[in-house]
Amino acid sequence: MDQCRRTLEQHNWNIEAAVQDRLNEQEGVPSVFNPPPARPLQVNTTDHRVYSYIVSRPQPRGLLGWSYYLIMLPFRFTYYTLLDIFRFALRFIRPDPRGRVTDPVGDVMSFIQSFEEKYGRSHPVFYQGTYSQALNDAKRELRYLLVYLHGDDHQDTDEFCR
Repeated sequence: MDQCRRTLEQHNWNIEAAVQDRLNEQEGVPSVFNPPPARPLQVNTTDHRVYSYIVSRPQPRGLLGWSYYLIMLPFRFTYYTLLDIFRFALRFIRPDPRGRVTDPVGDVMSFIQSFEEKYGRSHPVFYQGTYSQALNDAKRELRYLLVYLHGDDHQDTDEFCR
């Protein structure tokens, strides 16, 4: 109990952060909640999605490092400018489907229906609600939440689902 209390206190009593950190420690993965100072963690707590790192390039050191940096600066600037223009134009041709917000519950229901049509009714019980609702219910009932991300295009999906 003392170890649990210390872990929760280290994470400001955020049980999600504490559990994730402990699981990471057991797997030998660096903590995503207590990153090294050179890589600060940004956490978006409004929708319970975590975890993007801000990765900064190391500063050039010495005369050789600064020379290389200055020589490569125009090439890097041109490359990233053209890449940004290409990505901007690509968004008009093929918009990101993740950006379109539809009816989340309707999406879940249509997924369950298509899953059952393809693989049958023998499967774990799928939560019929949004991720936020599932997360809140799991917190309220003190239950684990298993999130299954389904990808039709993966080679092992059919075998896994059967």
